[in-house]
Amino acid sequence: MKNIVFISALFLATTGFAQKKQRITFTEGKLIEVALLSVKDGKENQFFQEYFSQVMPVATPYGAKPIASFATTRKVIGDNPAAVVVFFEWASLEDKRKFERNPEFLKLRNIRDNALNYLAQGYFQVDETKTVEIQDDKVYDFAALWIDPSNAPKLQQYFGAVMPEATKPAIGYAPIATLNSAGAKDQNWHPSVIAFAEWKGGAEAVDKLEKTSAFKDNVHLREAAAPYKEVFHLKPLIQ
Repeated sequence: MKNIVFISALFLATTGFAQKKQRITFTEGKLIEVALLSVKDGKENQFFQEYFSQVMPVATPYGAKPIASFATTRKVIGDNPAAVVVFFEWASLEDKRKFERNPEFLKLRNIRDNALNYLAQGYFQVDETKTVEIQDDKVYDFAALWIDPSNAPKLQQYFGAVMPEATKPAIGYAPIATLNSAGAKDQNWHPSVIAFAEWKGGAEAVDKLEKTSAFKDNVHLREAAAPYKEVFHLKPLIQ
């Protein structure tokens, strides 16, 4: 029941004004599924209540555990139509594959698919366990990068040049976790890496960064290393 209530909060817990906090953990050795989705108008109950109330008891034996859910508040780069980003933990890739072969899940899949306009999923992992507190009045950065292996070193050059400016208080870029591709192509969304961070300087911090000479002089390195990317601002959905 706890998991069902957590998922339901995706569309029920966004109207209040009180600051809400949640501690989340990205765990080394676990499979992290990232799902980007948009729900059809009028299908919210079908997806968040009917589907999840039935699927979570099926998924839990495979180590399924919601990590965090976010609403997309700004498309910084790209035109991905996702309205919600969900991080899920599974015991392992093989456990997730077993779940997707489970006849009980297959019976429920049409309920999910019929309720969604868009669904993209990918598998990731972290190199170290990281626990952080998120707040629903903060701005988070979600940068999915498709890296060109031949130019990968240029991404580190870019960060090395830009981070001293990006981490100044007025901008406040604060890395939280780096999610690396798990290498599996089971799903339909395969960035090389996701950089998840907080903009402590607020929603306009990225615009301030892009006006700096450090960014302007080095953004070509980022573009060469990651010719395709999808970047969002996110707001936590916390019950």
